[in-house]
Amino acid sequence: MILQNISKFLTGKISLISIKGNSMNPTLKEGQVVWIDYSINTLNKLKIGDIVLFKNPIGENLIVKRIEKFNQKKGFWVRGDNKIPLESTDSETFGHVKLELLKGKILY
Repeated sequence: MILQNISKFLTGKISLISIKGNSMNPTLKEGQVVWIDYSINTLNKLKIGDIVLFKNPIGENLIVKRIEKFNQKKGFWVRGDNKIPLESTDSETFGHVKLELLKGKILY
C-alpha cells in the first residue's frame, strides 16, 4: 500500500490541496491541507461515506463533500458535514453528481 501511494505521488496521482470554506466542518476545517487521490482506480471504488473532490455541476469551482447515496443511473448524492443552514451547498441544491465530474478522493 505504501509503495503504491509513493508511486501515485511520483506520477502526480496523489497531491495536496487546501480546504476552502466551512461546509465540511467539523471533519475538515478551512485552511486544512489534505491529500487527494486522483487515480481512476480509486474513483472506481468510491463508496458511501467517502469524501470526494468534484467539479461543481452548476459552476466552475471544485467542491469537497461526503458521498451520502449512490444511484447507478443518476450518480452520487453528496452532502457537507456542516449542519448549519447555508454553510454547505450540496446535492440539495444541484442534485446528483455524475461520475465524470469527480476528480479525486480525499485521504486525510
